[in-house]
This record gives sequence, structure tokens and C-alpha cells, in this order.
Amino acid sequence: MRILIVDDHALVRRGMYHVVLEGFPDADVVEADGAASALVLMREKAADIALVDVRMPDADGLELLRSLKADWPEVPVIMLSTYENAPYVKRALSDGASGYLLKDATPEDLAQAINVAMSGSGNVLSPRVIQNLFEDAAESGSGSSGTSRRNEFSLTARENDILALLAEGHSNREIAGRLFLSEKTVKAHLAAIFRKLGVTNRTQAAMAAVHMGVGPVVPGSLARVD
Repeated sequence: MRILIVDDHALVRRGMYHVVLEGFPDADVVEADGAASALVLMREKAADIALVDVRMPDADGLELLRSLKADWPEVPVIMLSTYENAPYVKRALSDGASGYLLKDATPEDLAQAINVAMSGSGNVLSPRVIQNLFEDAAESGSGSSGTSRRNEFSLTARENDILALLAEGHSNREIAGRLFLSEKTVKAHLAAIFRKLGVTNRTQAAMAAVHMGVGPVVPGSLARVD
């Protein structure tokens, strides 16, 4: 597996290099100090996954994310940042990021994010990131009428419960366990939720939940939207 680290701070890159190698000792880890050098490395030999700093001097990480997804759409990109504000996160997810981690994440958090992104089973977000998304929705007023928005989309009470748990990052199995349902039933409800919300995947559904103000975030480990 080839892992690309993109950050304009040499010490950060070196630290991440060793953290990544500790979790993935057989990986080919390469470093870039900015967007331009990252694209050069990708053209020489495409990485299997990219870890990208959000703020860089030559072109910010969100611009690089768009370039990477345009030319290498199958390569997962995890954004790394000290910025947890909702606008950055929304832009990153809408542009195709496979995760958004804060730089105070643990090595275990990063390894989990890489594994989830590589498996294609979901997105991993730092808990504070998701919390800020819900707070931003509430402050903007979009989350102040969750019940009316639920009714607008004709979500049933059960679908609302499932959507709330999805937004918190729970897997189908975890949702089934919490609601005493079978996984097959959860999948059927999710198909109906996607159809009603006009979305095609769990990440889009989670973002819709944020805008609807559906589901409080449970503090704790990284949330996975899969």
C-alpha cells in the first residue's frame, strides 16, 4: 500500500511518517510539502490513499482534494487539520473526502481512519468535528425544527431513529442492536431513508441529518459514517 502524506510543515510530516509506518509497517509512505509536489508524486505513481493538511500556503488542502478526486477518483483522501469549524468540514465532505481528522487524533484513530477509508466502508470524523456540524446547524436555524423537517421528508419515527444513529456514526449492526431490529430490517429502512432524502450514500444522509438537526452526537471515539 502506498500512502501519501501532504503537509507543509516538515516536523508534522516526519511525525506522521513514523506514526503511519508504526500502524502499517509494510506501507510505502511518501511525503509532499504542498499541493504541487503532491500532484507530481501522484503522476509518478499514484498513492492508494492520501492524508492531506487542510491549510497550506501554495494551494489549500481543499483545492488539492478536488484535484485528486478529479484525476484519481478512486483514491481515498483523509483531511487532517487543526480547524474543526463546520464550513471546512462541509466543503471537504461535499468534495469527496473520506474522513476529516483533527491533528490531536491518536495513532489508533489515524489507523482506524485509514483502514475504514481503504475498505470503502465509510467515513471517519473526529467527534468534535461532528459536534460542530450539529451546533452549526442549530445556530443557523436549520436544526431548530427537526420534527418539521422530518415530516417534510415523510420520515417515520423509526426512520428518524435510524437516521439519528447513522449520523452518530453507528454501523448497521450497532443500529440493529440498539433498536432491537435485524440488520436486514435496518438496511430496508435505510433504503427508504435514502430515497426520501434524495441521497445515495450514508455520508450524504448523515449530512442531511445535520441540516435537519436529527440526532445528538454521543461523545467518545471517532465516529464512523459507513
